[in-house]
Amino acid sequence: MSNILSDLNFEQRQAVTTTEGPLLIIAGAGTGKTAVIARRIAYIIEKKLAKPSEILALTFTDKAAGEMEERVDVLVPYGFIDTWISTFHAFGDRILRDNALDIGLSPDFKVLSRPQQVLFFQQNLFRFQLEYFRPLSNPTKFISAILSFFSRLKDENIDPAEFKKFAISNKQKAKSKEDRIEAQKYLELAETFEKYEKYKDEAGFLDFGDQVVKTIELFKKRPKILSEYQKKFKYILVDEYQDTNFAQNELVKILASSHKNICVVGDDDQSIYKFRGAAISNILEFKKTYPKAKQVVLTQNYRSTQLILDSAYRLIGHNDPDRLEVKNNIVKKLKSFKQKAGLPPQEIFADTLSEEADLVAAEIEKLMNRRPNAESQKAYSYRDFAILVRANAQADHFLRALNMRGIPHKFVGSSGLYRQEEVRLLISFLSAVCNFENSLNLYNLLTSDIYQMSPEDAIKLTSYAKRKTRPLYYVLKNLESIVPPHISHPGAKQSEAIESRSYRSLRSLQDDKSNNLEILEKSRAIIEKVLADIDEAINLSRKQNVGKIAYNFLKKSGYLTKLDRSDSIDAQIKIQNIAKFFDKIKEFSDVARPASPEGSAFGGRAKVETVSQFIDYLETIRAAGDDPATVQFDPELDAVNIMTVHGAKGLEFPIVFLVNLIADRFPARSRSEAIELPQAVIRETLPEGDWHMQEERRLFYVGMTRAKDLLYFSHSRDIGSTRVKKISPFVLEALDKPKSDIQAFKLSPLEKIEKFAPVAKSPASAQQVLFDVDVLKLTQGAIDDYLTCAFKYRYIHILKIPILRHHSIVYGSALHIAVAAYLRSKKTGRALSLAQMLEVFENAWDSEGFLSVEHEEKRKAQGKLALISFYKRESKIKELPSLIEAGFKFSLEGVTIIGRYDRVDVRPGTKVTIIDYKSSENIDQDRANSQAKESTQLAIYALSYFKAHKIIPQRVGLNFLETGIEGWYEPKVADLEKTEKLILQTAEKIRRDVKNNHFVANPKYFGREPACVYCAYNSICPFSLAKVI
Repeated sequence: MSNILSDLNFEQRQAVTTTEGPLLIIAGAGTGKTAVIARRIAYIIEKKLAKPSEILALTFTDKAAGEMEERVDVLVPYGFIDTWISTFHAFGDRILRDNALDIGLSPDFKVLSRPQQVLFFQQNLFRFQLEYFRPLSNPTKFISAILSFFSRLKDENIDPAEFKKFAISNKQKAKSKEDRIEAQKYLELAETFEKYEKYKDEAGFLDFGDQVVKTIELFKKRPKILSEYQKKFKYILVDEYQDTNFAQNELVKILASSHKNICVVGDDDQSIYKFRGAAISNILEFKKTYPKAKQVVLTQNYRSTQLILDSAYRLIGHNDPDRLEVKNNIVKKLKSFKQKAGLPPQEIFADTLSEEADLVAAEIEKLMNRRPNAESQKAYSYRDFAILVRANAQADHFLRALNMRGIPHKFVGSSGLYRQEEVRLLISFLSAVCNFENSLNLYNLLTSDIYQMSPEDAIKLTSYAKRKTRPLYYVLKNLESIVPPHISHPGAKQSEAIESRSYRSLRSLQDDKSNNLEILEKSRAIIEKVLADIDEAINLSRKQNVGKIAYNFLKKSGYLTKLDRSDSIDAQIKIQNIAKFFDKIKEFSDVARPASPEGSAFGGRAKVETVSQFIDYLETIRAAGDDPATVQFDPELDAVNIMTVHGAKGLEFPIVFLVNLIADRFPARSRSEAIELPQAVIRETLPEGDWHMQEERRLFYVGMTRAKDLLYFSHSRDIGSTRVKKISPFVLEALDKPKSDIQAFKLSPLEKIEKFAPVAKSPASAQQVLFDVDVLKLTQGAIDDYLTCAFKYRYIHILKIPILRHHSIVYGSALHIAVAAYLRSKKTGRALSLAQMLEVFENAWDSEGFLSVEHEEKRKAQGKLALISFYKRESKIKELPSLIEAGFKFSLEGVTIIGRYDRVDVRPGTKVTIIDYKSSENIDQDRANSQAKESTQLAIYALSYFKAHKIIPQRVGLNFLETGIEGWYEPKVADLEKTEKLILQTAEKIRRDVKNNHFVANPKYFGREPACVYCAYNSICPFSLAKVI
């Protein structure tokens, strides 16, 4: 660890070695912020100022937490660190789960995603006393706005009682009629907020804001618990401090109030998340909160050239005086580490937006394969370019321009899943199952990759349906009656008439002389197939949930198999997008499923959620703005990067194009919230100037400081609107110009035509790799899957093909959740009762995968008996578990292994026992010991503990919950060496297979049966032996 301070400049050393009292590290763009935080943690550990477990590091995003964890892992000489490095929400979740009963929460509470919140609120809509915010003409109109309002209240750490008190007082003070109307709206919201929280508590739900505010509530109501955590965390670090909200800052202040060893790192000039509740006043007023705080300013920039930095500094100075540079009287001007000053930002000014996009693409072509400078050994590649847009929708012209020139590119957007062809196909099918009136869904199905009806016949059918003012479904269902086979296309074979449903106007259509509808016999067969698939799904929907219906459709149609057996990257992307859509179905099922067979009190949900409910849910959340991202590409893919400026935060690129830089686009127009938070309840200190323009300017600054070598500003006069657009004021500020003196470039008429000449397919498609395997992350489960069968590994961990959960997985998961909840409560000294543990089991239960209702009921009863037996055994044991569901992580030569222990017991004399709970049945003692000795999972557990603590566990074992039988094995040094070798060999094989996109099916045998028999993918795997045996 002697290298912790090596390669650090003076200011960075100060930031790392200043370890007493509050510290503010102002880290400008590209100044090595993450490296400083990681080395600070390592330094504290090396100097024995605190153990790893006594350091808390909080970040704003999962990505930042992961990067920090990886850097610390390299610096700390253990294969594993137990420093608490996480986001605020993950930290709060962990605290609340360990102390759920102390704040009246269910031990197995569920955190609702935003779409799930929308569904939950909608289910309870008519239980709220709403008037203005529930117009009967459109009752769901304000749901999204109300939830955003509640979220903002939680950002400000305002609970229902406090807001209701404000609302009552506000109404009493109202004088005019208009004021009284507005005050009544806030009172309506206050009462709804109160009931919304009550209903969530009753259902065992939390939302993301609760993970912070309920942790604060826990600490305030239970001072003893707060004291325990204050003693535990001797050092607290907060990354991206400028992006924290008021409540997050309150949580940190409470934890650090005793020792005040708090270090915050941030840059007020990069605060760009006001729309998420970020309070820039947190960082601006840190020294006011901690008057004795020390301050370190990092200004040595290791990313950009000086002329780029000078332009960025010129721009951001327009935010004065609401900046730390003014408030704290410091110098924040960044100095480049590079010797050459480089070029100032270049302008591209076109006449139209399409010409602007084409000029950007042409400039990329021109710069490709050039070397950055004479000393550089490597030329620019496509991945070195980034096109940054203010909003996702602005990327379209640039995507098209790159495509027209055959330039490989990847759009790293934060939306778009529902617009993907393969996802639209699933939505169309599910919609067709529950709504015969929607002809567009049927048209999409008919012409899809699955059914492949000719566009000519599909248009004939839809035109006919439109002419007759009938749904397309009606025409398809009654086709034989409307258009007999004898007038079908010449040469077509006769087919059996499809049985008609009773529509009243059939005779009038039969008598109509204007039928003249001729279609291919092949199209008739397609229609039969589509209708049969819809009918099958309708029948299935009476007993099965949405996930099963969607999966059955993919499987029986052969679409999933077709994609799986394709070698193209496009097919792999489609599979993963389908998997992401199944995540949305799972989200819906988690909230829509009943709490009991009779349904729940908070929405009267049916025992089996219906397709119609899911489609309604999908429409509601899409209307509320839900639009998940598509599958993300490997960052090492050699393609031009297109993303939003927000998405580029934390990244860097040699060449950056900031595009579409016109007024009203960047800066974007200020849009107030649908329901404004009253100024009287806002706790953060608001800036003196125009906060929206300041935020937009900071966002532009972030975009500029992503560039390492070259920065381009592009804009156009005409973007297709009726008025000529002005250049963005930020361009003029950055370049210090009163107006742009660049003339708009115009294409000649011939050049405009030539732009549409056919081009070769993007060369990216040939050598794309979706996954970065140079730094490989594996779970113990992934290693076990690969050793069982490489093709199974491909299905689960590469393609992520959605599958229906087997009933044994549902059973085992519910048992594990109940056991973990009991052990967690026991560790705190407030153990759950048997009834409470069984209630956790009931809440964790899912009806998926069982052969029948009787099978499910018997299996659930079996699980309860297993838990009763476990409870009787465990309640007699006085010793407390040391770790429950604790994560671990260690590295071996570029391979990172991550996993989770079910339970670890540490007893006096360094006696360590690791236990993994199993739900398998029919096990005897000999088989239990044999399984323990042969278990790759237990071997990895033993190795991971040794890497972390330099202690070989005395024994590792399997605990079979149903019988209480335990199988053990005692690991030795030779066993650890063998496991380490196995991991490295497996990792090397995985790297080879992923890079070559070639996996060999090699199923392991269990006795005389191949693993295929038990594999969830045996029905689509071309190498499955399950049917042969």
